[in-house]
Amino acid sequence: MSNKPPAPEASPLSTAPQDVSFVETARGSTATAKDERASRAVRGRARTRAEWERREHLGIDHFAFFRGYLERLPLDKLADQYLETGLDLRMARSTLAWIQERLIAGARRAQDHGAARLLAITPKQLAPDAHAPAASAVAPPRPSLEEFAEEHDPDGFYSQRELLELFAERYPEAKPDRRAERNERLRKRQIVALRALQTLLAVEPSQHHHCAGWFHPALARRLEHAGVVQLADLFDVITQRGPRWYTKVRGLGETGANRLQQWLADHADSLGRTLPSIALTPRRQLTGEAKRAARVHVDGVAPLEWLVWPDFARDRHRVDVDAKARGQSAAELASGMSGGVPVGGTGREIAPQRADAGAFAPTRQVRAGNDLDAVKVWLAATQAGRSAGTVQSYRQHAERFLNWLAFVCRRPLTELSVEDCTAYRAFLAAPPAHWIAPRGTARFTSAWRPFSKPLDEASVRLSMTVLQGMCNWLVKSEYLRVNPFGLLAKPRGQAFDSMHVEHVLADAVWDALEAYWRPKAIHDVAAERTLFVLQLGRTTGLRLAELARATVGDLRCTMLAGSGSVWSLSVLGKGSKQREVELAGSLVRRIEAHLAGRGVATARSGVSGGLQQMATDPALAKVALIGRLPDERNRNDSAEAESGAQGPQVGRAAGATGPVPIGAKPVRVIASRHAPLTPAALRQVIESGYRKAAQALEGESAQAASALTQATPHWLRHTFGTHALEHGAALEVVQKLMGHASIATTSKYLHPEKRRRAADMNKVFGD
Repeated sequence: MSNKPPAPEASPLSTAPQDVSFVETARGSTATAKDERASRAVRGRARTRAEWERREHLGIDHFAFFRGYLERLPLDKLADQYLETGLDLRMARSTLAWIQERLIAGARRAQDHGAARLLAITPKQLAPDAHAPAASAVAPPRPSLEEFAEEHDPDGFYSQRELLELFAERYPEAKPDRRAERNERLRKRQIVALRALQTLLAVEPSQHHHCAGWFHPALARRLEHAGVVQLADLFDVITQRGPRWYTKVRGLGETGANRLQQWLADHADSLGRTLPSIALTPRRQLTGEAKRAARVHVDGVAPLEWLVWPDFARDRHRVDVDAKARGQSAAELASGMSGGVPVGGTGREIAPQRADAGAFAPTRQVRAGNDLDAVKVWLAATQAGRSAGTVQSYRQHAERFLNWLAFVCRRPLTELSVEDCTAYRAFLAAPPAHWIAPRGTARFTSAWRPFSKPLDEASVRLSMTVLQGMCNWLVKSEYLRVNPFGLLAKPRGQAFDSMHVEHVLADAVWDALEAYWRPKAIHDVAAERTLFVLQLGRTTGLRLAELARATVGDLRCTMLAGSGSVWSLSVLGKGSKQREVELAGSLVRRIEAHLAGRGVATARSGVSGGLQQMATDPALAKVALIGRLPDERNRNDSAEAESGAQGPQVGRAAGATGPVPIGAKPVRVIASRHAPLTPAALRQVIESGYRKAAQALEGESAQAASALTQATPHWLRHTFGTHALEHGAALEVVQKLMGHASIATTSKYLHPEKRRRAADMNKVFGD
């Protein structure tokens, strides 16, 4: 039998990945087209040869994976242990084909053509022949010659030669399985060749390596669409965004994210970097000490609570000393300044101090020693009576301004001029790239920046308004003598255009949206909540934050003569203005059914009573109309228990079923069971409801799918205003329900009036 190795069989492992062309649109396409292209690219398009060729690095894990494959170990288990693909057998097979192709190419480059032929042989070709008879079936077990002689010739009748012939006849010698021996030799030679190539081809990952050089093309593409190109970018994203960083990567779940984190941990020595423990801890579980320890205290751009205010007097003295050393006079130094930055200079010099008696007036009413402390006093003094969102907005505009004042303008607030204010207004519209960081970056990390993008015209106008009010307050407190922002012309806002009242879910679109979610809501708790949120937003016109804050205690029932009971919802809107939003009878029944389905019960009856009983029960006052799902509650229980957060006393004993009385004392109280969602979480619920319905309606109604793809949560409010006026509601009634300060704002929803005017013009001048 020849020892020549058999020719490798045609198999998916010995072929290159399929080359599939993919047509991309031009760079000048619209944002919607780009999103659609990105979505198609991530949804499972076949990998092109160019993408596979970008995967260029073979690591120790790849060689261990391929050796296990040669040893005929289960492929999915090998992938779960050595690859970032996990138990995905399809991705494991494609990765195996890539590894085999790279090994064969490397052997050929090394002029080792024998190793190339060896590694092209599949384990299936070297496996034992299943149809060959077993060795035990060919011949019985052979005794020793002495045992044979005792059994067949106890008297010594046969000679030694005759006894040997008789033994050979009875127990013939088994022929060796030369094929099996050859296959075993080939397998051992494969292992030797693989070890030799490992010393030649294996590399260690480095931070500057591209993700596409190490990870499967499908995973690398998802990361690149999220802005993660190099391995260093992956470290930065995880550090900045925290444990749920993967939510910004389309198609990547928690399991895949954990594999990537484990991959980084396994190669920490070669990468020279490890993920800090604070990056893998939920932010709500981080203590102040942990955040302070993670924050690098450096002089530079920082959040308000970490900002180190510069000593302008010390810096000014250093500039004067440097000027004298260069032989430059104070007049020459001043003439070279332009808006606090010297022409042709480094931008770190400080303008000469001007005497400002107001900053040192003995009658001033704040004890702040610098501008940073004065602004903090203003924030603390003005937050009373304002919503959390307004206070957050004030702080954001203030910290942007203070960072610019300290590190760009480089002069104190008392020396600010009108020219500086004008320069800051232009700075807001076009901040430099190193002042911008992705939204959601943790404030306690050094990667935080004041901007997530350049501000549009409306945001710039809002920032200038906030800063003008801040300086007015500082003038009244006699910390400042004048307000330089007061001399700037306030740009007129385009209120009509900015409202986008045409962003409305038409009747056909709403019917399709509701028809998609209604059957799913019968058996799915998450779908039932999504449908309830959409219906509540469309029939009340509440803003997103108002929807999130709504509780059972906000429901009001009034008995009117001739009308019976009338239900309304007490809402705290913009500017801390209270208003009552009357509810339709169908919505009242929907709220009652939704609360009953969540197991909300009164302490008196112990069961889900009527809505009137729930609204008058003090124990249910803080129960949110839009609650959390079981998995959302479990995820937040430990954090709320550590922080000592107190919620409504609603819970469920282990193994209990049915509604739980509020007044009862369950075995384990879940504080977050009926806690309200954050506005950001509620936004995700609504957007997910739009997106899933749009995907299902692509084949049935392209128009509805297109509208839902573009829709935002605020479209529900526009839909309420438009539908209310189109179906005969009085203008002043809709104004009160929506909380508009001016009836002119509400009148913008009068689309029927616009259509009548257009019809009249068509009659006069022709259609």
